[in-house]
Amino acid sequence: MAQNEQTLKQSLENGAILPVYVIVGDDGFLKKQVMNRIIKAAIGEDDGFNLVQFENGCDFKNLYDELNSCSFTSDKKCVILNDYDVEKCAKNELETLLELVGTKYPSSVFILYFDAVAFDPKKSSKIKEIMKAAEKIGGTSVIVNHRTKDELVRQLVANAKKQGCEMKPLVAGYLIDTCSTDISTLLNEITKLCLYAKQGEITKEMVDLVAVKSVEASIFNLSKRIVAGDTAGAMTLLDDLFFMRIAPEMIVFQIATPFIDMYRVASAKKQGLHPVSIAEDFK
Repeated sequence: MAQNEQTLKQSLENGAILPVYVIVGDDGFLKKQVMNRIIKAAIGEDDGFNLVQFENGCDFKNLYDELNSCSFTSDKKCVILNDYDVEKCAKNELETLLELVGTKYPSSVFILYFDAVAFDPKKSSKIKEIMKAAEKIGGTSVIVNHRTKDELVRQLVANAKKQGCEMKPLVAGYLIDTCSTDISTLLNEITKLCLYAKQGEITKEMVDLVAVKSVEASIFNLSKRIVAGDTAGAMTLLDDLFFMRIAPEMIVFQIATPFIDMYRVASAKKQGLHPVSIAEDFK
């Protein structure tokens, strides 16, 4: 059965080191954290000698030999296969990989880590086969996706508190809307804001002054200014976007997209589709 960050953390804290881990999902920062957590639990934090990594295109014979070789300095070692492109691999290569995943090794923990390779684990039949092979021998797959806005808000408020500052949930939500949903970017921005606030309260005005605005947020604000008839404000934001070297086509696309979405919703309603169906289409 697939795990998430929390269930994996509990499992590792209870001393359960499994033979195979398949790490997938759309959040690169959190996936890296998950992999490091597994490595630390299996071999310790600074044991580079027992950490072996292979990249996409590696010779499976070398991978097989490494998985089956013993460590002379520890009970276990970690063997990592990074970003193997399962969607483009040949049938015989997939069969070999499934064999490697579906085998328990005397002293090796096998980690398949997918970061740059993009696919949907719910739709990819090859990834499903790999996950199934891992789980069949007592391994697991770990699905690490972007956190929800509520989860991000709680984390940002807690992170600010750790650094001696107060941040209200509404301000944390505003930072997410203004800046990004990427946790790595948000943590960098919180550090900057805490340094600026100097042990005080982080306010919305500080976010406007200090935080780096995402292109999407800037264009969204441009749309608001246009709709409100604020020509001067819209021109100022447009000037900022041009200064950021954002292509005019990108700006038009971002402004037009919500109107296209509204047209799609209106058409769906006209055809009698249920709101739940429409919501599923828009995720």
